[in-house]
Amino acid sequence: MKSNITITQIAQESGVSVATVSRFLNGKVPVSADKKARIEAVVKKYDFTPNALARGLISKRTMTLGVILPDITNPYFATIFQEVQRCAAEEGYSVYLCNTRFHHGDSPIDETGYFRMMMDKKVDGILIIGGQLDMVEPNPAYKEALNKLAASIPVVAAGRAIPGVDCIFLDSENGSGVVTAYNYLASLGHKHIAFAGGQPGVTITETRLEAYKKAAASCSAVQEDLISLSDYYLPDGYQAAEALLTRETPFTAVIAMNDNVALGAIRAFADHGLSVPRDVALISCDRFYFADYTMPRLTSIHHHSRRWGQMVVRTLIQSIQGSTENARITFPPNSLSAKAAAHIYIISSRCLHHQIPAAHQLSPLK
Repeated sequence: MKSNITITQIAQESGVSVATVSRFLNGKVPVSADKKARIEAVVKKYDFTPNALARGLISKRTMTLGVILPDITNPYFATIFQEVQRCAAEEGYSVYLCNTRFHHGDSPIDETGYFRMMMDKKVDGILIIGGQLDMVEPNPAYKEALNKLAASIPVVAAGRAIPGVDCIFLDSENGSGVVTAYNYLASLGHKHIAFAGGQPGVTITETRLEAYKKAAASCSAVQEDLISLSDYYLPDGYQAAEALLTRETPFTAVIAMNDNVALGAIRAFADHGLSVPRDVALISCDRFYFADYTMPRLTSIHHHSRRWGQMVVRTLIQSIQGSTENARITFPPNSLSAKAAAHIYIISSRCLHHQIPAAHQLSPLK
């Protein structure tokens, strides 16, 4: 039977102290088998479930987490957050989401303001994904604020370590996916491979661009005109492809920053009478959930964002519970499984053209 029985009443009926019931419910300090059996019998009898507030009072925690990210509409961040929220709920935590940019193109909101907001909410820990954290040169004021935050509360930062900042860093990007993509295209006979998308000055862009240049240099030579940076969204893919098409340097294949950029590029090519994969081979560096349903289906590097979301939130919860010291943990996607991120996820044999089309050298757009 369901009842609004209290912890005090459970203690009285099971013949133990309130402190013992609290230890049992909190699960942090062992309770003797006899007392545990008596408490469990009463809990089962009354179908008792401690609410989050009660658990918080017992553990002196709020059972809440803060997540700060730049754009929940971006499939990359949306997929990670969905998994963070699911895993947090399994551990009894609720999640506050702070979205620092409401629309693509908007100026981001000052993230340090969200630091203060989360502290006011008395969250047990904070997970930071993207934003200033992803910049090659983070704002000095941001670094100072992040250090102060990490000194007050467990913080996990999903990104490359920032020198002088003392919190847990989890890094999932080492550029290996780009190298795999480039080598795969080269193995098909492509000699003119372009790189499209990605915002300059952002760590993930610079890491992947460096990997692209190294792969290109190992095969032939780096051609700067085959590099077209922009951003991470559909319009940016279109813009990047347009820029490539207006240049004098021919290309037969493109490595796109992510699936958004790839789709934008496909549209730009179509507007110029070019078809993927018939005329241009295309590989994306980040597979999003919709890749199976596009026309044509996309060939993408699978970074397993869901598993990444699981790892970052579980690391944060472990830190809250005192089992993780501040550290930098490098977690390249291709270490997730035997067929992980550095493996090209070939969704359709028609995604890549195995006969190399003539290199495109179009007249400037009018």
